[in-house]
Amino acid sequence: MGPYPKAWPLMGWALVFLALLTLLRVVMVDGPEGRQWLLLWPWDRVRVEFIHSVTGRPVLLEFQPLWRFQGFQAHTDPETEAYYTGGEAPWNQALDRVREKALSYCSEVGLALGLGGRWFKAQGGCLRLRLLWPP
Repeated sequence: MGPYPKAWPLMGWALVFLALLTLLRVVMVDGPEGRQWLLLWPWDRVRVEFIHSVTGRPVLLEFQPLWRFQGFQAHTDPETEAYYTGGEAPWNQALDRVREKALSYCSEVGLALGLGGRWFKAQGGCLRLRLLWPP
């Protein structure tokens, strides 16, 4: 028998499992293709791409599934940014405060949502995502 109890290797695996469990993110996506669940890492980037219906210009939103959906950044032209902000504040500065467990994006023209290497699309409908884990 070694200098440590036999249970220590089991405890080591339990700690590895707990560490992975705290790192994994479980996201549910509802869309035209039904409901799907994805496993993500907190450093994965989520992308939402669409054409703004008023300005006709592309918009890209990026964020991460940390403890909530957060770290939002918007990429678009100044005219479209002004549409969303009324010219009051930089869009990314306002988005920096957003932290949500559930999001919904709808479009008549079409939108694409990229999560963990998978893409979901909707036209004339919505894509909803919910961060289920961590609670």
